Amino acid sequence: MTQNPTEDISPAAEVYVWGFPLASIHRTRLLLCSKTDTGTMNHIDDLATPNDRAIVVPNNDTLYSSAWYDLRHGDLTIDVPSMDHPDRYWNVMILDAYTHVAYVCRRHHGVKGTRVQVTFDPATPPSNDDTDLVTIGTPTAWVIIRMLVESPEDITAARALQRAIRVTAPLSHPNTRTKRAGRATAIARSGAEFYTELKRYTELDPPAPWHPQLSAEAQSIIDDPSSFSTDVLTAGVQEGEKLIVGLNVSGTVRKSGWSTGRDATGFGGDILKRAVGAKFGLGGHQAIENRSYTAQNDSEGNRPDGSRPLQMRFEADAMPPCNAFWSLTAYGTDLYLVENEIDRWSISDRTPGLVYDDDGSLTILISAERPAKTTNWLPVANGPFLLGMRVYEGHREVIACEWFPPQLTSPTN
Repeated sequence: MTQNPTEDISPAAEVYVWGFPLASIHRTRLLLCSKTDTGTMNHIDDLATPNDRAIVVPNNDTLYSSAWYDLRHGDLTIDVPSMDHPDRYWNVMILDAYTHVAYVCRRHHGVKGTRVQVTFDPATPPSNDDTDLVTIGTPTAWVIIRMLVESPEDITAARALQRAIRVTAPLSHPNTRTKRAGRATAIARSGAEFYTELKRYTELDPPAPWHPQLSAEAQSIIDDPSSFSTDVLTAGVQEGEKLIVGLNVSGTVRKSGWSTGRDATGFGGDILKRAVGAKFGLGGHQAIENRSYTAQNDSEGNRPDGSRPLQMRFEADAMPPCNAFWSLTAYGTDLYLVENEIDRWSISDRTPGLVYDDDGSLTILISAERPAKTTNWLPVANGPFLLGMRVYEGHREVIACEWFPPQLTSPTN
């Protein structure tokens, strides 16, 4: 197995880890295209809420649009209009079937508009620069548009710009509905059937030559899953899932009770990192576009729990260093947003009414119980929860894992 940090792994587990992103992509495609035709852009007109459960750990900052294309029918053309002002954040992400990413984004093209062609070319990895020709390594391409909503009053302008980004497919591209194949979050429950399902997906989307290749033993499982016993395949799923859930990946950086991944431009040949990314953040950004942090513990070493109020204080001279924006979002242990009494699922530098201290610092209160003042309150579940921070278009110190969010502490009276 190419560049796998775990040497002692069975061929069946190797296939599971290698194939997990592919299965995640196609299960997500089949789910989303059971509601919206293939080759048709689905515009989500509102920010994510707890009712949105198609994608784990969604952000609550940008409007989403997405569509699925089969590049065997020809190239796509992406037209991005001029933005309404220089600070408007926008992004078009294109994923292949193995979660390799290409970007058409503000970092590369600015805010004055651009036109880019997207083509199926398995011989050429995505260059990820300001090119006007983007290469994708598989026929399946998932296009995701993100448009920042800067305030509640900005929603109309953001929607207009969201819909003004046009993705044009050939007239011959099919517009059809699909049949669901289970959720991406429940892949492990398939047991031995996972390998038969994966075989179908590899036939639709063979890996590009530059994608990590399987060992001969592992490849033989994909070629003919029926020639292996159910016990062997079931054990492979359990072994592979344990590796993924255990976050057994090299390159994780921890500081001040927070963790983040080292890699800024994708997972390269590390199939375990890629699988972890697919399981816990399918469709999520690379760190060079948005670095995400996850709170591991507070200053006393406790895991975040809504029954114990916490606070997070940014000093005036230590705000998140970025060219776009930052946000702090709370999730349940199921990786989805959680209902709360004020319908607030994130706090960011754009949250209306934030109160800064006299010295310019900012203190955010994180708790399940409603405080006396809610201006700087991020509600969380009354129990264990996941706290994530995103920093978009971070400065060098963010990309290099040198800057981290401040430590979570107990509130001061």
